[in-house]
Amino acid sequence: MPEGHTLHRLAEQINRLFTGRQWRVSSPQGRFSAGAARLTDRVPERAEAWGKQLFVHLGADIWQVHLGLYGAFSFRGDETFAGAASLGAPRTSGERFTPQYDDAGWIIPAPPTGSVRARIHVPHGWADLRGPARCQVLNPMQYQAVIARLGPDPLHQPAGLINEQLLAQFRQHLARRRDSIAAALMDQAVIAGVGNIYRAESLFLEQLDPDAPAQELEPAQTASLWQTLTEQLRTGVAEGIIRTLRPEDPHLGARGADRKLRRHWVYQHQGTPCLRCGETIRMRELKGRRLYWCPGCQGR
Repeated sequence: MPEGHTLHRLAEQINRLFTGRQWRVSSPQGRFSAGAARLTDRVPERAEAWGKQLFVHLGADIWQVHLGLYGAFSFRGDETFAGAASLGAPRTSGERFTPQYDDAGWIIPAPPTGSVRARIHVPHGWADLRGPARCQVLNPMQYQAVIARLGPDPLHQPAGLINEQLLAQFRQHLARRRDSIAAALMDQAVIAGVGNIYRAESLFLEQLDPDAPAQELEPAQTASLWQTLTEQLRTGVAEGIIRTLRPEDPHLGARGADRKLRRHWVYQHQGTPCLRCGETIRMRELKGRRLYWCPGCQGR
């Protein structure tokens, strides 16, 4: 499932390519026909991400998209329509495309392939949405209700700064949890945007036992975990990938010879020696998702 940094990159790209321009919206698949009819021939005002949710605002209508495990937007257009070819679950970039235009000067999109839930089209390009877990148009009250159910998003902080109010919300949410910190971090009502990779990597770097009760974390531990997640998500936005292991990391010792072959400390490295302490990295199922950790650095 795409994690929070991907949704913020997606919102930025939609803002750059679509907002402020009249668009045409359709549903080649047919499952979003009513919603597309409400959105088409209008001008999107802004796109925003909150955790793993995308919201595109058009006056009193807000288009909500949750990509889920399989959703993705693909983008195609002429040379002025520059950006990532696909954002979300992995997709191929498609065949080469030679732009052609209709009499009104709008690019003529290629025929949709696969199950395209929604197509958004502006004069110089288009984007196709496939496989989302959720795709619907909300009114302002419904939008506020969705936001109210989500935890704080670390990427809603100014670059380079920590928002103490958001940190306090994160601390309050953890204090009310009776389950483990590993389980709590995957709950979007606790913190928005964290997925399986950021969960594993942040707990490793903070040397936190994934089974530690969430409500028992010390304030300093919570603040440090929030800081680490913030930095990881910001780096993900900047680089477009989740890279938590770097050659210059001071925690790497003699075992760091293989570091250039890895982007992560523990995620999907079960059965291999930890690059920090040498213990064997483990993996187990936790509430339907795979949890990775180092018993030497994190306990158990």
